[in-house]
Amino acid sequence: MEDVRLAYRVRTAEVTDDKALKAAIGTTLAHPEHEGHRESYRGAASRGDILILERYDRQAHEWHVAGFIECHMRVDDNLSIRDVGTTGDEPQTGVVRYLLDQAFNSFQPVGAQVKIRRDARVWLDIFGSIAGFYVEGEEYRRPHYWTIWRWSRERAQEDERAARRPAPPQQQQPQRPLPPRPPSVTGGRQTGAPPRSTGAPRGGRPGGPRPSRPRPPGRPTPSS
Repeated sequence: MEDVRLAYRVRTAEVTDDKALKAAIGTTLAHPEHEGHRESYRGAASRGDILILERYDRQAHEWHVAGFIECHMRVDDNLSIRDVGTTGDEPQTGVVRYLLDQAFNSFQPVGAQVKIRRDARVWLDIFGSIAGFYVEGEEYRRPHYWTIWRWSRERAQEDERAARRPAPPQQQQPQRPLPPRPPSVTGGRQTGAPPRSTGAPRGGRPGGPRPSRPRPPGRPTPSS
């Protein structure tokens, strides 16, 4: 069976990669809407500011662009991330993470900065899930608001330690006292309830026993 597995590589882009990048990249950090596209990659490629991620199709024996990252190392040893792009209509989280790891390993910055449009929800979620990134502020550049994100190696280490730390046990809430149980019914009568008043005794009158009637006069008394 022929081996059709894919291999990946990262290299510095050249000016001649401009056509392949424009054909393959579907969405970028600087142009998150599907209608907008980057005009050219030539300038950044000529400065050596673009790293390309390529995948090799062993069946077709060709390299294909999978994504890119444009970044510039400043004199203060901070990395300025200017653009990131992947294939497809939505950014691929795995590709973005891999490109960021490669850029950090290549330049070894003490910190990094990236600006993300406030309405680019998918990009915000991606960077928000990467250890070390946090929102520093916001700015307005017509016609959009941009969030300013920072990254530091110390912050990344703290986030990774916090992720490995076990969650504290949840404290058991004290139970509320239960209301008294209603009296149970036994044989058609509630147990524990006061006896039902019956009024006068059966066959008698209220107030005591029934008095005996006097005998009518003239009736003989039976002899003993």
